[in-house]
Amino acid sequence: MRICHIVLTRRAFGGAERYAVDLTRGLVERGHEVLAIYSRGSACEARFAPIPNLHQYALSVSLLGKWDPTISGQLRRPLTDFQPDVVQGHLARGASMAGRAMRELAIPLVAHTHTFIKLKYYPHVDLFIPATQAQYDYLRACHIPAAKICLIPNFSAFQAIAQVRRRQRVRIIVSHGRLVHKKGFDLLLAAFSRINDHDLQLYLAGDGSERERLGRLVRRYQLQERVRLIGWQENIRDFLMQGDLFVLPSRDEPFGIALLEAMACGIPVVATDCHGPVEIVDESCAWLCAAGSADALTEAIAEALADPAGRQLRAENALQRYKAHYTLDKAVPQFEAAYQRLAASAIADAS
Repeated sequence: MRICHIVLTRRAFGGAERYAVDLTRGLVERGHEVLAIYSRGSACEARFAPIPNLHQYALSVSLLGKWDPTISGQLRRPLTDFQPDVVQGHLARGASMAGRAMRELAIPLVAHTHTFIKLKYYPHVDLFIPATQAQYDYLRACHIPAAKICLIPNFSAFQAIAQVRRRQRVRIIVSHGRLVHKKGFDLLLAAFSRINDHDLQLYLAGDGSERERLGRLVRRYQLQERVRLIGWQENIRDFLMQGDLFVLPSRDEPFGIALLEAMACGIPVVATDCHGPVEIVDESCAWLCAAGSADALTEAIAEALADPAGRQLRAENALQRYKAHYTLDKAVPQFEAAYQRLAASAIADAS
């Protein structure tokens, strides 16, 4: 097939952008002709560039801003030249601009919903692909026909480890993500400050608008000797493998690719009960606690620290769940099938 992926974000490279790059790479590796259209100078550009045999087009964004109405016009040229069977627009901006560009092109449009979307940004979409049952139910509640929805869980490109490493003691807790309020890293620092083990370390990777505030909290809690804010990490796998316990402290988490990465690395997990994580893990493979509560997070981390056998069992169960449902090899065939059905339907409608 000929497939186009459009990613027009310029922010730091997060889970949605990683999903787009990994899916694109997986489709290319399975022999599809794929065109990636992205914003010039974006974080995605550097990730797409090394993918062999990938067609690429960098779009210039003018001073009019990210919703520049000329972007849809700029998209028509690469789409007309490439003639894809299907286009997937990522996030609101990619889907919206692609929808406007394709009003006069007989090419079906796919939109992956990373969260509870505002439908006004998703015009002319032929197929919605939610990542969770909650997102599917939300689309149905918005009167999207079931025939226009295909549920495909998110995935990670991480290679699963062969066997979970035995950890009699937790020495390092790891966590990572965009340093923004909804990710709950302030709650993690508050919880960590209450754990009376001065040999225990917390490594927090990532960057974002809350970095300075988190640094102030580290000083307020007098955790300078125990907490490392290590900034953005290109090699997340190596970062995670340093840890003995992974914590996802989000106030809101539409899915949680970081959670999948920890599962793939065989690291025991504590996570909040946001709607994404609760569809990935349960108490058989993680410690779950109430979102938005430093008290609940403290209690869950303390339980995990005190239970070496439980950590081993949960990590093993999580690893098997990851292998069964959330690898790139499991996800790509589902996208291929959805694309093929949509392209065939478009051909039938045109004939």
